[in-house]
Amino acid sequence: MVSILTVVDAVGAARWNARGGAMGSITLRVEQDHVEGVAKLNDPVGAVIELIWNALDADATSVTVEIERNEFDGVSKVIVSDDGHGMPAESCPSYFDKLGGSWKKAALVSLDKRRAMHGRNGQGRVRAFALGQHVRWTTIGEGVDGKMKTIIEADRTAMRNYRIDTFGADNGDTGTTVEAWGAIPGLDRLLNTSKVISALTTEFALYLETYPDSSVTFDGERVDPGQVQVHSAVYTLGDDGEFPGPELRVIEWRKVVTRELALCDSRRMPLVKLRPEIQAPGFNFTAYLSWQGFEDRPQDLALVDWDEDSPASAVVEQARGRLREHFRSRVDDRRREQVLEWQREQVYPYEGEATEPTELTEREAFDTVATTIAKHIPKARNARRATLGLLKETLAAKPDQTPQILERFFSLSRQEKEELGLLLKRTSLTSLIRTSTEVTDRLDFLRALEILLFDPEAKKVTRERDQLHKILENEAWVFGEEYSLMVSERGLSEVLRKHLSILRVPEPADTNVRVLDGSTGRVDLMLSKTTVWVQKPHHLVVELKRPNVRLGMAEYSQLVKYATTVIADERFRSTEANWDFWLIGNSMDDVLRNLTCQPHLPPGQVNTIGNARLWVREWSEVIQECKQRLHFYRDRLDYQSTDEHALEYLVRKHAHATPTVLLPDDEDVVEEPAGAIPPPRDGQSAQAPTTLTD
Repeated sequence: MVSILTVVDAVGAARWNARGGAMGSITLRVEQDHVEGVAKLNDPVGAVIELIWNALDADATSVTVEIERNEFDGVSKVIVSDDGHGMPAESCPSYFDKLGGSWKKAALVSLDKRRAMHGRNGQGRVRAFALGQHVRWTTIGEGVDGKMKTIIEADRTAMRNYRIDTFGADNGDTGTTVEAWGAIPGLDRLLNTSKVISALTTEFALYLETYPDSSVTFDGERVDPGQVQVHSAVYTLGDDGEFPGPELRVIEWRKVVTRELALCDSRRMPLVKLRPEIQAPGFNFTAYLSWQGFEDRPQDLALVDWDEDSPASAVVEQARGRLREHFRSRVDDRRREQVLEWQREQVYPYEGEATEPTELTEREAFDTVATTIAKHIPKARNARRATLGLLKETLAAKPDQTPQILERFFSLSRQEKEELGLLLKRTSLTSLIRTSTEVTDRLDFLRALEILLFDPEAKKVTRERDQLHKILENEAWVFGEEYSLMVSERGLSEVLRKHLSILRVPEPADTNVRVLDGSTGRVDLMLSKTTVWVQKPHHLVVELKRPNVRLGMAEYSQLVKYATTVIADERFRSTEANWDFWLIGNSMDDVLRNLTCQPHLPPGQVNTIGNARLWVREWSEVIQECKQRLHFYRDRLDYQSTDEHALEYLVRKHAHATPTVLLPDDEDVVEEPAGAIPPPRDGQSAQAPTTLTD
């Protein structure tokens, strides 16, 4: 069987003999500007990579890149040598008289060792001009007349012209040495050893793994991908029927590398490199996607992201989705490994296993942040323990300010700040802590409210104004998430002023409002829907009664007076609004209960006066509705409030309004002085108390 190279050799020999024998010149049959474009003169690292691939395609088992430096530590010469089969003298004219048309394109495997071939385009030789002004190839290859030594030389100023000298028989070992010298500005910076080693590691990782008898050395340092791998994984993606399923190999590195998604052919030879287009904070990785379908039109792969309808694009997107899943899992793995290490060192700020959902949530948030900044945490054991303890307290007390605090104390780099920001955004750290805490607090409050209202001893001493009212004005969510507290224990005149301010309507000269009997009338709570999607204001006026009061017509008549006054007052009527008036207590008599069960009205509604609806409700019903709203979160948190939790919350949040009978024996509660201004709620400013008579 005649090999491709034999045919090339024969053709080359004929041309060479026609040109006069063992010495002469070859001119590329393309224009100079085209050669310069192919040479990529600003990419010396790419040139080194291309020359190494040429050596490996020539069945080299050892490829060495030497950097000679001058007295100023600048690069004076780059030498790439290999022990491959070299270039036969007869073939050299065919290799250097044109661009493209490489014999490798038709060869699936190398000549001797039957390895997968990388080169296809026949352009690698001109890449050497990125390494020096002058380039020399010295090669010994087995040809028609045995081993022959050939030297090819060219200059950067005339990259189309090559001088070729053949020196006859040579008994030396086969192989090729490429030398490039002559000053190239900035070459010493671009050929920084650590950066080049990183590039060579990711480029040749799969090849060196597949062919372990091969080695690559750069500037005295061997390229050994296995030594710098942290983790690797292989995934088989979906099969489209035409070709076998693509293989995705993900390798994580100990060193910083440029993140890449390398598209490879079915033999794992890289064809083109893309951006991974995924977020993987803290990971240095290369992904290799091998698929037979990439071999159809490899020249189009660089544009695969712009060809969304192509099969190749679909495979790439599938691979990126799998990459995201991979790194989500790896983040959890890394976090667990780091936490276990801290636990072994006894510097982790939590003890034992988390038993409550809130503590579990807090720990997850802590682990997320602490492992992200792990490399900035001091090495000394005591300092590490103190730092982790402070971080725990910061997260619990000031989750919103955590990123700024970390930046201030740990001097995070720009990349680290961006990665931390992305991580906190993705894990919703602040929302996670706030939401879980708010849900459990609400569940505790509902249990505390049940104790206040229904416990035989507590309800005897729970008063409407001093306890129930003061507590509920800071827990207005009980009446509906859509409401905001506007007025608390104020007269109808203040209700009018708030109503007009919501509508941004100027106040009339007289804002004094009186009930029909001439009294000022005081409402316990007024809440309003004021969000942008509410077409017109919707107010809720709540009238509270102490737990031991049974609601009857006397209490209901007070609600009717308030509603009638508001609807009849032209200052309220001149602006559109919907009104709900609630009378709420522990229980009601039979007469009032019958009024709440009218067939033409919703349950609980007693009457309608103009655009106002009047309701009578029992606390048991309201509390049950709240529990139903929290049902989903309660189940996800697996949280069940206890009396102990409930009373602890009541004392922590509402100590000044908690009946003494419910306070712990050792609780030292400082009562607020009469007339004191309560602390403002979120979004409100403190205001001086108004008088009892408007």
